[in-house]
Amino acid sequence: MAYSINPYLPRARRTAMLLVVKDRLPISVVARKCGINRSTVYRWLRRWQEINTHRDCNWHKGLRGLNYYTFTIPTLSSRPHTYPGQLPNWVVRRVIELRQQLRRCAVVIHAHCQLEHIPVSLTSVKRIFARYGLLKPVSKWKRYRRYSKRPIVHSVGDLVQTDTIHFVNPISKQRRYVYTVIDLRSRMAHAGISNKLSQGYAAKIVLEAEQLFGFKFKTVQSDNGPEFGKWFYDQLAKHDIQVRHSRVRRPNDNAHIERFNRTLQDEALGKYLPTRKTNKVVADELEDYLDYYNHHRLHLSLQCKTPASVAKVVG
Repeated sequence: MAYSINPYLPRARRTAMLLVVKDRLPISVVARKCGINRSTVYRWLRRWQEINTHRDCNWHKGLRGLNYYTFTIPTLSSRPHTYPGQLPNWVVRRVIELRQQLRRCAVVIHAHCQLEHIPVSLTSVKRIFARYGLLKPVSKWKRYRRYSKRPIVHSVGDLVQTDTIHFVNPISKQRRYVYTVIDLRSRMAHAGISNKLSQGYAAKIVLEAEQLFGFKFKTVQSDNGPEFGKWFYDQLAKHDIQVRHSRVRRPNDNAHIERFNRTLQDEALGKYLPTRKTNKVVADELEDYLDYYNHHRLHLSLQCKTPASVAKVVG
């Protein structure tokens, strides 16, 4: 019979023992009233006798000094008395030493154990980490994120990706941000520059891109940056645009926009923006390059067609 974890079982034992000890009913009658076997009642009675013997009570005369209605017979622990497969202490100590010395994950520690011919499995190494508090604590601020299924792209506007390029001047440490947008079907792209991370500006760039491209956006995908938070979501929701986020630490989910960001840096902006270049100058450079990118630059993934021609044909 499986071990029971019913929290009401101690109270049921108490009820049965009250019928036996206080009401003096026969064991068979108690078993019939409680719907259990007589052997079960006998086992409970033996447990009750052991508990009361330990309390220096005479069980024939009832529970002295105890409340009938609060006294219960607790469920015994299911923990085994012996552990035939338990790891030797020297193995556990060596795993802990390797963890503290190398500060590596369980897979690496298990590989070191194999090199030293220590008989331990990877699962056992993970259990040792958990048992002795050697795992990195999980932040209380960590949230579970539910990711919606990525939509299948059939036409323009079905899925648009957006991201931000962070430029930091190595001398002045000035930070500037280029917001980028690309349509996955046609590869039409748009970008804008700002001095700060702003959800409002991120939403503005997306809406500008929708107006310039000439077709409706259905879903916009972004990473989990602070510029793509709830305000960004609410602004796009007003225009019937759904927002989904990529998985945390999975940049491949946004592969198209990441590749466009690299192309934008290699062919137009460079790796950093000099101080002498104002935002107006950078915006003019972005406008000129995006016109070339969308209408004249042949795209390899589009069979050497331009994004504007594909958008016009598909649209």
